[in-house]
Amino acid sequence: MKIEVLEDEKETLKIEIHDNQTLVNLVNENLWQQKVNMAAYKIDHPYLSKPVLIVKAKNPKKALTDATAQVVEDVKDLRKKLNAELK
Repeated sequence: MKIEVLEDEKETLKIEIHDNQTLVNLVNENLWQQKVNMAAYKIDHPYLSKPVLIVKAKNPKKALTDATAQVVEDVKDLRKKLNAELK
């Protein structure tokens, strides 16, 4: 997966993620749980363009890394519950 930083300011981070929007949507939802000022993503065309994730917070880099860490934990928890239920 390729990530391209489009804007890196003190309270704003804008990155283009060369992947589908499903993963970007998960990260975006977890950013809102981090109590950021604003988190959103845009995609100009579903087949021709890449999602751009925009984070506005006091520390957008920390918020983004915390949100991605939470996604990993959520998936681990889901896997554990699925393994327990599907045995």
